[in-house]
Amino acid sequence: MKYSSLAFVVLAAACTTSPPPSQVEFTPGTAWVMEGAGWAEEAEAVYTEATEYILAEAAQRPAKSWAVVLDLDETVMNNVQYQVERETIGESYTSESWYDWTQRKEATLVPGVEAFLNAVNEAGGFVAFVTNRSDSEQLATEENLAALGLTRHDDFRILLTRARPDGANKKDARYDIVPGMLAAQGYENVEVIAYLGDNVGDKPETPGEWTFFCIDQGAMYGEACAAVPGPGL
Repeated sequence: MKYSSLAFVVLAAACTTSPPPSQVEFTPGTAWVMEGAGWAEEAEAVYTEATEYILAEAAQRPAKSWAVVLDLDETVMNNVQYQVERETIGESYTSESWYDWTQRKEATLVPGVEAFLNAVNEAGGFVAFVTNRSDSEQLATEENLAALGLTRHDDFRILLTRARPDGANKKDARYDIVPGMLAAQGYENVEVIAYLGDNVGDKPETPGEWTFFCIDQGAMYGEACAAVPGPGL
C-alpha cells in the first residue's frame, strides 16, 4: 500500500459511521498518523538507524548469536484505522472493540519495518515479537502478519502475547524467556541486542547491553516513548 493513500483508505472505512470524518476533530496523534507523510518519514528514519546499528553489531558477532525484540502494535502493525473509527463515533478504546478489530485482520505495516526485519534475518539475527495483544488474539494476529508478508520462521521466530485476564501488562518476564525459547529451538547463548517499540514499557526496566529504538506513534496509546510525541520534532 502506498502510504500517501493511507488517509484515504482510513477515511473511507470510517465513512460507515456518523458523523462524517470531515466533521470529527481527531486527537493530534491520530490525525498525524492518519495523514501519513510525516509519521511515515519518522518511522522509516528510526528503522534506518536501527538497521545501521544491527549491521554494525552483526559484523562483530557470530551468526545466530543475537536477536532483536519488537513490540507489535504501532511498531510493526499500524492500527490507526481502529482509532479513527472509535473517535468518529465519539468512543475510545475498549477491550471488546479492540478484540473485534484484531479479528478483522486489517492492520497495515508501519513504514520501514519490513526492510528492517529483512536486514536482521539476512545478517544472521533472530526476530522476536513481544506484545500485549491477548492470547485469544494470537491466531488472528499471526494471520494478519502473514497477510502482510511476515510469517513465522521466515521473518520471526517468536511471538509472545499476554494472557488475559490475569497476565501482567509489564513485559519483563516475557523478555526474560526469549533467549530460553531460542535455546529450546536449538539456538543457544543468544543475546538480545536491541528492543524496538512505541511505549516506555517496550524495553526491560533494568538497563542492559542493548539499545532501544523508539517509534513515535503520536501517543495514540499507552505511555509514549517519544519525548514529545507527534509532529514537529
